[in-house]
Amino acid sequence: MNTRFHVPTKVFGTRRSRGEQPDASAGKTVTPAILTGTDPVLIDPMLNDSPGKSSSYLIPGSRNILIDPGSANAAPRVIEALRSRKLRVDLILLTHIHPDAAAGAGIIARHFPKAEIAAPAGATERLADPSALVSDMKKVYGEKVETIYGHPAPIDAVRISAVEDGDSFDLGDRSIAAISSPGHTAAHMSFFDPETSSLFCGDALGVQVPGSSVVRPSTPPWDFSLEDSLASIEKLSRLGADTVYLAHYGAARPGPAEIFTRASNALKSWHRSFLKKLEQTDSDEDLSRQFNACLEASLEPIAPSVRRDLEVVSPAWLNLAGLNAEQARLSGRLSDAA
Repeated sequence: MNTRFHVPTKVFGTRRSRGEQPDASAGKTVTPAILTGTDPVLIDPMLNDSPGKSSSYLIPGSRNILIDPGSANAAPRVIEALRSRKLRVDLILLTHIHPDAAAGAGIIARHFPKAEIAAPAGATERLADPSALVSDMKKVYGEKVETIYGHPAPIDAVRISAVEDGDSFDLGDRSIAAISSPGHTAAHMSFFDPETSSLFCGDALGVQVPGSSVVRPSTPPWDFSLEDSLASIEKLSRLGADTVYLAHYGAARPGPAEIFTRASNALKSWHRSFLKKLEQTDSDEDLSRQFNACLEASLEPIAPSVRRDLEVVSPAWLNLAGLNAEQARLSGRLSDAA
């Protein structure tokens, strides 16, 4: 099956709201991101003027670490929020370089010229020269990608270092450990703070939205691997973290005692349903229609409002594209979704 999954035609715009501040660098009005908590500080950029869809994290110390700065078009909001609290950034850590997690790194790095940037080994070149990243983004989202995520700014290569499994980062009063966690994408890292027993795992477990404990898998079509994902979930579960933080969104619910099992079970269920529907259908449109019917009826029976929010951060069409791309690789087929 030669699959093409296209980005939905609806692209959310922005609107002004209270608390907006001028962006001196661009001459535009910027709504600051919302900051909550103290260690870590959760940064919600109010993506598309909507809360609870995406989060970055600032770990304070003698050196402040910003984990996953977010999209390029959210970067001004993050900068304005940090500026309002007089918070500097000394190190930007990236769990991976998908546009929703990392496209804003270059813009934020310009605002904090002394900050270092660290990304999973194998992904650093695309931070210095994001042209290949933009090209990959357009293969999936089309020309609307810059409207959705913004355009990533290049980062001077001398400021970028590659993160390997087992590396640690000194904040002065503590160290943050890097744990390789591929699956969502091959070059994916999670970060563990023993001081607070906090695990920052990007998209390794999938996504949640406020008001629901449902875990939806995140299986995008670049280089998703089911086998690696399940192995990473198991590996991360053995760390014994007291709190698990997701890129989408905030602290995982209902907590570490259940989140890893829920993430693993959801991924397995999605994959089984995908394979079953793949066998029963002979067109991309039919596959999408039948899978979504199964999703609503039994695989993910949730309120329509929760489903709408999940579709914003981890749309079913994108996950289907990733499952199909992996299946194509495993069976030796070529896929336009790859």
